[in-house]
Amino acid sequence: MTEEQAFLAALDLADPADRAAYLDRACGGSTGFRRRVDALLAAHFKPGEFLDEPLARQLDGGSKELDAPKPDGVPDDLHFLLPPTRPGSLGRIGHYEVLQVLGRGAFGIVFRAFDDVLQRAVAVKVLAPAMAVNSPARKRFLREARSSARVRHDNVVQVYAVEEQPLPYLVMEFVAGETLQQRVDRTGPLDVAEVVRLGREIAEGLAAAHATGLVHRDIKPANVLVEAGPRGRARITDFGLARAADDASLTQSGMIAGTPMYMAPEQAQGEVIDHRADLFSFGSVLYLMAAGRPPFRAATTFAVVKRVVEETPRPVRDVIPEVPQWLADAIAKLHAKNPAERFQTAREVADLFAAREANAAPEEPVRAPAPGRSRRWRWVAAAAVLIPVLALAAGGIAKWGRGPQPTAVVPSGGGDPVRTDPPAGQRLPADITNTVGMRFKLIPSGTFRMGSSQDEIDHWFALVPNDARKLYVRSEAPEHRVEITEAFYLGVTEVTVGQFRQFIDANPNQAADDRWRKLPFRQNDEHPAVFVEWQTAVSFCVWLSEKERKQYRLPTEAEWEYCCRAGTAGRRYCFGDDETQLDRYAWYDKNSNFGTKPVGQKAPNDWGLFDMHGNAWEWCQDYHDLRYYESSPAKNPIGPERGTDRVKRGGAWTFGAGDARSAFRSQSSLSVDSGFRVVLVAPSVGK
Repeated sequence: MTEEQAFLAALDLADPADRAAYLDRACGGSTGFRRRVDALLAAHFKPGEFLDEPLARQLDGGSKELDAPKPDGVPDDLHFLLPPTRPGSLGRIGHYEVLQVLGRGAFGIVFRAFDDVLQRAVAVKVLAPAMAVNSPARKRFLREARSSARVRHDNVVQVYAVEEQPLPYLVMEFVAGETLQQRVDRTGPLDVAEVVRLGREIAEGLAAAHATGLVHRDIKPANVLVEAGPRGRARITDFGLARAADDASLTQSGMIAGTPMYMAPEQAQGEVIDHRADLFSFGSVLYLMAAGRPPFRAATTFAVVKRVVEETPRPVRDVIPEVPQWLADAIAKLHAKNPAERFQTAREVADLFAAREANAAPEEPVRAPAPGRSRRWRWVAAAAVLIPVLALAAGGIAKWGRGPQPTAVVPSGGGDPVRTDPPAGQRLPADITNTVGMRFKLIPSGTFRMGSSQDEIDHWFALVPNDARKLYVRSEAPEHRVEITEAFYLGVTEVTVGQFRQFIDANPNQAADDRWRKLPFRQNDEHPAVFVEWQTAVSFCVWLSEKERKQYRLPTEAEWEYCCRAGTAGRRYCFGDDETQLDRYAWYDKNSNFGTKPVGQKAPNDWGLFDMHGNAWEWCQDYHDLRYYESSPAKNPIGPERGTDRVKRGGAWTFGAGDARSAFRSQSSLSVDSGFRVVLVAPSVGK
């Protein structure tokens, strides 16, 4: 009798006692056989939990979670950590201060940590103590970790270091954002343009890894991270690492490693695999992005594996008719049962997607749900509108769809006209206050002139003696027309100390970097939070989005300048060119008396936004590129795809009038005057 036969027969017995008695007879005293059948039964009765579990782990009886944390928050199994040197830390490993357990299981523990040497947040993956005593598992972990460290690519999570003591561990870059699985769970099927872009990036990452001889073996949405932001990159993680311990301990007994719903047929059958197995899994990931659901679904592990090996999934265009035929064909080719009939390299797929991305219509519309789409996604779409309404109503705050509507704004300093009506069909309040006490103004869609004219650049060239500073001024050219096509909300002020402290209190792992508390001047809760890293500002937006059930993010550089100018152009500051008037609008080096000031004390601009000039530099979403304006798009530019530093705008209490200008673009790194304000994405109501 096979395990499948015993499993199916046991399912027919409703009484647990009868089922146990039957299995005692059927398994004939074989504890291994019985354990695997029990694991399948357990998985069957927990359909929402097992489909994304590695198959080897399921068939081996599942993995027991490590001990729960003690009351002080430090788990018993972290005995290998050295004593902490910072308040709130769990301990140290090497020169890394361990701040938080991100994930754990029988094979390893993943921490969020802080690198004291390079002063950056990192993720540290430690081989579980129980596995570290197993010599084959230890050697396999170290060998594959070192192999993974050789991969250097923008679409692969980088491994910084591999160490052996006190336990084998590797140090990776920490990526703020969400997994691709979380993205699809949150939004449903992705737009075609996003499927193509993310698909190209995943393929690029796979091509880079395959070029080093690595085969991932567990490509799935949960192993693809998507950076936070409007155009966050896809980043593949866990190359050969998640399954390293499984392989070392299980392959000799014929077991297989991987996730059933995303593994290749040859992988599911325990055959020798190569990089083309990753391509089959990649096809399943693309299917999920395009259709909103995985291609191989069933109620049990055996049924899932059977479908992967024997069946062809429903054509993706039958699920979502808007998927273009070429993309459906590419997914079908990746899903060929015979590896020889698939694309043979990830580079082929990356090149195909890059060509389609380059030739795509520049204004591809966002796809509306098709009439035949599943009811689940219609409910998701409805919930996306209803949840904010209910949340705001419960909190006694002005509801979406009510309140005073924005009227035409006449800039006090002249300038180009700007459209101030919200998009047709929307009814949005002009002001919003959230549960953290942050106030937001509705920013209308419209057009403006971004950057500086040549006359303005010549003016500042004569005043700037430093050649490096001249490069920054030159980067404001050419002045160009930009259209912001969607209304959004922007914080009336920079994020304050009091608001930022709520984030820190809710996220103890962030408390280790407390430079924002230790400033050379006094602050209270009404001052802007400064000495804040760009990544921490992004983490604040992620936390606020989860807390409020809305989408918060940093503004793009174009959005920031559009808001600072209040939709106008041709003026040095929001109020005009007369620098002697700057004192009315900004805290800068001539009036700040060495330190920030409470937000909102100076005059606002024409759209009711305070401190757009001075007080604290404000992080933007974009990477900085001195020549970006030479080729930036005319609609909703979001900056270059890659870079080293991020853009900061607006000047600060430590800088002069030239840096406070609407068009000035800084790319300096974290400093004592680095702060931020955030965008609240407006819902699409009534469209």
